[in-house]
Amino acid sequence: MKTTVGVKFDRRRKYYLVLDCETATLPYAGNLPAEAKKNVAIAKPLIYDLGWKIIDKKGRIYSQKNFLISEIFSVPSIFDTAYYASKRPLYIEKLNRGEITLTDWKTASAELVADMEHVEAVGAYNSMFDFKKAIPFTELYINQLYSPNFYDWLNNQNQICEKIANGFGSSSSKEFDPDVFRFRGKVYPLFDLWGLSCKYIMDNDDYKATCLRNGWQTESGKYFKTSAETAYRFASGKMDFDEAHTAIDDADIESEIFALVVKKAKNQIEMGIEYFPFRILGTVKKFVYQHPEFAELVEFDF
Repeated sequence: MKTTVGVKFDRRRKYYLVLDCETATLPYAGNLPAEAKKNVAIAKPLIYDLGWKIIDKKGRIYSQKNFLISEIFSVPSIFDTAYYASKRPLYIEKLNRGEITLTDWKTASAELVADMEHVEAVGAYNSMFDFKKAIPFTELYINQLYSPNFYDWLNNQNQICEKIANGFGSSSSKEFDPDVFRFRGKVYPLFDLWGLSCKYIMDNDDYKATCLRNGWQTESGKYFKTSAETAYRFASGKMDFDEAHTAIDDADIESEIFALVVKKAKNQIEMGIEYFPFRILGTVKKFVYQHPEFAELVEFDF
């Protein structure tokens, strides 16, 4: 992919921001069983690695930023809850090479706000998580961290985490708008690469057959995998590609996916989040019913 980092933004050109983040969660989750910890981590994500690229419709990169968030990354009781906590030595290497910047949330998020002013829309591969959960909850956590009532707030959050761990879920009375990202009093049009990829890259017989040949099905076996990793493998032909699960590297492949989606959608970018986009592809069973030649590749009975 051609990179043009350092080029001044041209008001005549349309730019888009593709973001990725890696998250930990509240220390309370540290001693929970794996499944309960996972549920808490999804509901209460705290960003330790934040990265984004500003690109055009062809995926050309004009700017990129990558930050480790000190209030999360530098606190072991929090960072150790991360699914990819084992990558800490990798981040230290990146820091030593100057490839990533360690800073506080206030500084990193100010950079994000400044860059969002240059773009037509913002998005991620899973915008529901990145823009509707991870950024808002990290913002809330940091605001509370620097308030005199932090421990009262944290105790309340721990009680909520206990309910989540016991299967009661987490509810919110806030109005949800799937078409925009609201942050610090401003509104940004929002696209979701997961849904767009399901629609324009993966909802076809070729992809589904590729999934069956390679075992790319969900854990239940009911649906096809639709991760950024499998989407990129299929689109690029790099079948042995493994997602890095670091923010800036994942934003890189997601920028390529964005460009392909735009091309397949005839230069259009649809805004908004579609719930459960993997359902667009239909079930594995339905596909095999229509293509019985693949029956020997699946384990369920017909």
